[in-house]
Amino acid sequence: MRSRKKIMASVLVLMFVISQMLCSVQAAEKVAATADKSAEDDKKIAPQTRIQFEQDKAKAHMQELEERMFRLSKLIRESQPDDAARLLLGLRKAREQLILDRMGEASKMLDDLKLDKASQEQKEILVLLEELKKLLLTADIGLELKLEQLRKLIDSRETLNKLLKKEELQLSNTLEQQKKSGNKKDLKALETSEQRNQKSAENLEQMLREYGPASQSICKSLSGAGKCMGGACKKLGASQPKPASEEQKKAIEQLSSAQQDTKKLEDKLRKEVESLVRQRVMDQLQDMIAQQKQIREVTTKLQDRVAQKQKQALAAVRRLATSEEKIISLCSESIELCELTQFSLVLPVALGAVREQMELVDEGLLLAQADKAMIDDQKQIETDLQALLDAMIDASRPSNKNGGGQCKGCKGNRNKLLAEVKMLRWMQQSVHTRTDQLDRQIEKKKITEASRQERIDLLSVRQKEIDLITGRLHSMTCPHCLAGE
Repeated sequence: MRSRKKIMASVLVLMFVISQMLCSVQAAEKVAATADKSAEDDKKIAPQTRIQFEQDKAKAHMQELEERMFRLSKLIRESQPDDAARLLLGLRKAREQLILDRMGEASKMLDDLKLDKASQEQKEILVLLEELKKLLLTADIGLELKLEQLRKLIDSRETLNKLLKKEELQLSNTLEQQKKSGNKKDLKALETSEQRNQKSAENLEQMLREYGPASQSICKSLSGAGKCMGGACKKLGASQPKPASEEQKKAIEQLSSAQQDTKKLEDKLRKEVESLVRQRVMDQLQDMIAQQKQIREVTTKLQDRVAQKQKQALAAVRRLATSEEKIISLCSESIELCELTQFSLVLPVALGAVREQMELVDEGLLLAQADKAMIDDQKQIETDLQALLDAMIDASRPSNKNGGGQCKGCKGNRNKLLAEVKMLRWMQQSVHTRTDQLDRQIEKKKITEASRQERIDLLSVRQKEIDLITGRLHSMTCPHCLAGE
């Protein structure tokens, strides 16, 4: 019991360190953002020195945080494996994103009085810290670990694809040298390239070993490819291009096998997390709707006072932009989850269209706009998000053999297909509505030529996306589903 209390106390200390660090960076950012950019006289240096001190303190907090995460993960590895995994994942994220190094860079910028750059760097650091905080607080660490595995597996497959292309190029060049009876200089260059490929295969094998038994066949193929590449190196070093090409062909076969197995493992991971990710995106959509509704209600209350140019009201509207940016960030996170797990073909593009509208609202709020047009835009975002959420709820309905949405041909869930079609229909309707609005603005000459062309280009891109997705969805759909059987 005592050890459990100690663990909880340590976690609370961890979160306290994060909150203190966030406060320090936020304070430094506020002062840096309001300071005179031309601060060249001595009077302006003192405030920047204090800001730099705060930034250095934040960096020290971050360093302490990383050390605590590592030590605590070791202490609780046996008793609390989930919490230990959470801390290690947080530590890995922090180091991969170079948060500590970026804090050091921000400090240097402050020392050089580069306030604009320092402020921008701090804003980006704050986003990374918020992500880290979410990760440490998340209830479902199992899902986070699997999503991280999936990201790394996708990166590994992309690396493997590049390696396969490089080895195919090596084979082509070796065969070319075989025809020409290549000289030692050219063969030496090929040997050096082959050694680099071999090293890449070994590094990739080492990286994929962390997946355990699931990646055994992939690692075996990569190991075989590495040995073949090593054999090709020896043959090229001995000026024997023909035997070298035979080894390279074997290496390509092994790499192709590893590529197929990696794709299978990737698909397996996607299936494992699909339902959990789908639910998370639905929860995020609900959060976005609730937050957007709050912004709209406040905007409506401030509408008359903004029309009267009251300073407090104008400032309050500008502050709403911060809340809108949080919704945009949440929307971006949902898009990333959709693209990562590929549970929907249409949803990420549909959310991208809504995010564009959010960004326009954000720009308007920063300009202290609180008129009827702004409120209508906010209402439209709520309506659009609700339409996408409704489609996702339909897609989540289970299918069964008694006519409950199961296709008689592919045995798949037709509810998912219907949801995709609903989202496509919403996208087309949205483009039509925006096209109609633009047409009326042009007719009444309420839009500039530059803005007109920009809006037309945007609508054109969105229409092309709809056409492309429709074609892809059709090609992926079973004939029985299309026939409604």
